[in-house]
Amino acid sequence: MNQRILLTVKILVAISYLISLGSAGYLVGNNISHKAMGKSFASQKLLDFTKETSSELQTLLDEAVREKKVPGAVIYISTPQGKWLQASGVSNLEEKTPMKPTDGFSIASMSKSFVAVVVLKLVEEGKLELDRAIATYLPNDISPHITNSSKITVRQLLNHTSGVAEYDETNEFKEATAHRSRLQPWTASEAIKYIYGARPQASPGEKFLYTDSNYILLELIVEKTTRRSLAQEVRHRILKPLELKYTFTELHEATLGNIATGYGDRNKDGKLVSFADVNDGNGLGDGALVSNAEDLAKFVKALFVKKTLLSPKMMKEMLTFKNNSVSYGYGLGVERLPTTSGNSLGHTGTAYGFVTLMAYLPSKDITIVVLLNNQDSDIKSLAMKAIDVVNSQ
Repeated sequence: MNQRILLTVKILVAISYLISLGSAGYLVGNNISHKAMGKSFASQKLLDFTKETSSELQTLLDEAVREKKVPGAVIYISTPQGKWLQASGVSNLEEKTPMKPTDGFSIASMSKSFVAVVVLKLVEEGKLELDRAIATYLPNDISPHITNSSKITVRQLLNHTSGVAEYDETNEFKEATAHRSRLQPWTASEAIKYIYGARPQASPGEKFLYTDSNYILLELIVEKTTRRSLAQEVRHRILKPLELKYTFTELHEATLGNIATGYGDRNKDGKLVSFADVNDGNGLGDGALVSNAEDLAKFVKALFVKKTLLSPKMMKEMLTFKNNSVSYGYGLGVERLPTTSGNSLGHTGTAYGFVTLMAYLPSKDITIVVLLNNQDSDIKSLAMKAIDVVNSQ
């Protein structure tokens, strides 16, 4: 009996000890995570934001949902002092499903950074050349129909200086999407036909013009070069090595985890319209991926902090920005985004009822991911406010 009492006391002491450690652990979603403890509690320094900072961040997130009329939002932010991941609002207005920090979002043009990594890896391997004409790499039945294909380079596709026409702004493509079932995913070869013989917006290399067609052409180049789909290449070269368990190519791969519904374009009654059944080029190279906040943070850190995805030479190429004299700039699949604490590296995305942002701020060692399911929302101001909050702690 005495041994049983002694064992009970030891268990209670251990539980009390773990609870006390929990107060110093990372705040992740609505639960305390102790993954950072490792093998030895005593040998690990547990970092966390103060209660005041966490409260300010939650208030900021809740206000964005309430005042900006965003159905739901997720913010991940990490600094040398710790990390914070939370959600607010709902992932689905019709069912009023509470948004969870682990929910997936279509990340739209943030997918371009993933495509750029794949292309630069192919350059590393000598399978592509950045400054060679895309006519060299495009399928033979497509290249003759792309205006200036013998002059446009792979680099100019990556940094949006090719001058090609925009496929998703043509009336024909918009009409096609209105009748396109999600059971019939788009292919790059189908989508690019909407700019066959089209007049270019500018001469190759003349100026920066952000154009989704550039990344449809890159998808075609990757697939011809590797003889595998872009989705397979992204998984093989990025998702699998980084163990991104909740990231996938929409409509072309199996759905992973719970996915939020995207909204936008208010109807006559002022209610947000669901994009759940829309197939507006979903799954194509200009905006293919669905992901969640933690997976995106892993990608950002691997690319910009640990620098494990690309060689130093390719990183230098990626971070060569157009319009280098101004704060905003575009490299090879990456945006330079100004903040109150200096420039950050990352990308934004707006499509399919979502607006998304991922960024790394080198001067402060801050990583931030913001995900909203109303594509008409101002995500950059929310991200900047969150950075200001953690900078003030």
